[in-house]
Amino acid sequence: MRTYQAIIISGLLSLVVLAACIVTESPNQARQQEREEQVRKIGQEVAGTLGKELLQKVKTAMEEKGPVDAFEFCSTRAQTFTNEIEARFGEGIRVKRTSFQYRNPLNAPDGDEEEALRFFEEALQETQSLPEDYIQRVSSKEYRYYRPLRMGKDCLICHGDPADFSPALLENLERYYPEDLATGYEEGDFRGVIRVSIPASNLE
Repeated sequence: MRTYQAIIISGLLSLVVLAACIVTESPNQARQQEREEQVRKIGQEVAGTLGKELLQKVKTAMEEKGPVDAFEFCSTRAQTFTNEIEARFGEGIRVKRTSFQYRNPLNAPDGDEEEALRFFEEALQETQSLPEDYIQRVSSKEYRYYRPLRMGKDCLICHGDPADFSPALLENLERYYPEDLATGYEEGDFRGVIRVSIPASNLE
């Protein structure tokens, strides 16, 4: 009899503990979802602004002086422009364009960025479409938002088949990026991501 009562009491205690855990976890889960929505909102705005304005500047350079000037903008001025975008959106925001097939070694992906790139590559293989975004919490102090990039027609002039590149462009690529990996693309290919790093303190 006592054994039976002990089992009943033990079971009731387990239910109480389980209920307490559920009550405790729910607010945390809600808070995490709220933060991820904040990250998504900030990330979409920052990545969207950078993507749109950077493409416009590259197109303008292309139209005015051709592929070599567009290449020069991407290699020497794009990062400065990216820094301006960061400053526009507040303290602690950091933006990076990265890919497995990078041109500038400074844009090579770190471990967390590789995880995001694989996420998009695997999704594309499985569904033939790219998810809208990907969110990471890389530490208690930092969230990361990723937006996938597809290869646009205008960008093929510097990232397509090297056989189609002008001699001047090939010379610049060899001079500045002898280990360049960012060629051989076709229109619509998955190019990489825009990564937006957001301090957790910005979400409180």
